[in-house]
Amino acid sequence: MKPPRTPAAHRVLTLWADAGRAGRFHTTARWWSAPFAELELEVPLAGDILEIGCGHGVFTSYLAITSRARRVVGVDIDADKIQRAERACAGLEPDEATLRFETIPSGTVPRIDGGWRSIVFADVLYLLGRERRAALLAECVEALAPGGLLVIKEVDTTPLLKAKLTYLQELISTKVLRITDGHTLEFASSEELAALLVDLGLSVMAKRIDHGYLHPHCVVLGTKPMRSDLRSDLRSEETTGDSSF
Repeated sequence: MKPPRTPAAHRVLTLWADAGRAGRFHTTARWWSAPFAELELEVPLAGDILEIGCGHGVFTSYLAITSRARRVVGVDIDADKIQRAERACAGLEPDEATLRFETIPSGTVPRIDGGWRSIVFADVLYLLGRERRAALLAECVEALAPGGLLVIKEVDTTPLLKAKLTYLQELISTKVLRITDGHTLEFASSEELAALLVDLGLSVMAKRIDHGYLHPHCVVLGTKPMRSDLRSDLRSEETTGDSSF
C-alpha cells in the first residue's frame, strides 16, 4: 500500500474532501491499495482517453490532472457513482483538466470520430464472465484509433497468497457490502488476458506493478495496428496463398 506522493495525487483526493466520511474513506482506500501512479505512466500523455468502469472517478480525474493534453472521459454503469464523480470534479478549475463523466449500459463502448487514443480498465474485467469479457474487449479494439492503446489493469492469479487475499476482499465488496456492482468474480491471469488481446490482433506486453502492494497488480498493454485492416489482409493472404516473396 502506498500513500499519495505527488501534487496531482493530493489534488485528486482533495476533490473528495466534502464527499462525506464514506466517500472520503472509499477514495482514499482506493488510492492506497491501487498502483494508480504506476498505471498512469502507461497511458498516452495526449489525446482522447476513455476509462471504462471508472466508478467514483478517482483514477479518471488523476489521468486528466496529470496531463492537460489528455481529453478524458470516464464511464460507468452505476449512475450514483457517476453523479458523485461529477460533484467531486466540479471543484476543478476550468484550465486544470479536460474531463467528463457518463453513465452507460453494461457492455457498451462509446465511439468517437477517429477512435480513442487509449481505452483504460482499472479492476473491472474480473466482474465479467469469460464470454462477456472477450466481447467487451473486442468492442474496445473496434473503438480504438489505429495505433491506439488498450490498457488493462487487473489483479493476477499469482502469487497465490496475494490472489486469495484479493478474492476475499472482492467477495466482501460485491456480496456483503455491495460497494461494487458485479455478479461474477472470475479473475483472469495476465497470460490469459495477453493471449486474448493477441487473438484480437493487438501487439501485447504485460508487466507486474505490485511492488509494495498487498494485491498482485498487473497491467496488460495492447496496441492496435496502425492499419486497422491489417488482420483481414493477413487472413486473406493465408487463405489465398498470396505472398510478396
